[in-house]
Amino acid sequence: MEKIIKPHSEEWFEELENQNSIQAAQTRQIISLAGSTDVCSICGDEESSDYKLESNQSVSGMVVTLRLCNDCRNIKKIMHGERFFPLNINKE
Repeated sequence: MEKIIKPHSEEWFEELENQNSIQAAQTRQIISLAGSTDVCSICGDEESSDYKLESNQSVSGMVVTLRLCNDCRNIKKIMHGERFFPLNINKE
């Protein structure tokens, strides 16, 4: 079952740390450099929104949400075939 967690929340980082500690560390570094949690999980761009990975592409128990800018969302679609849809959770 998918677990919908608000990107960049403590619960989100705990889950991501268990699944992919490198990605969790990279996102923490990006947030630290940007000085805000309200940035893209991948590049730190301030023009970002919360997204959920398409249901049929997720694996049970995995973190399926990210905060992405348009460029990173498009790159993930083109390079990895990942489709993300807007998530209606307020940013921090």
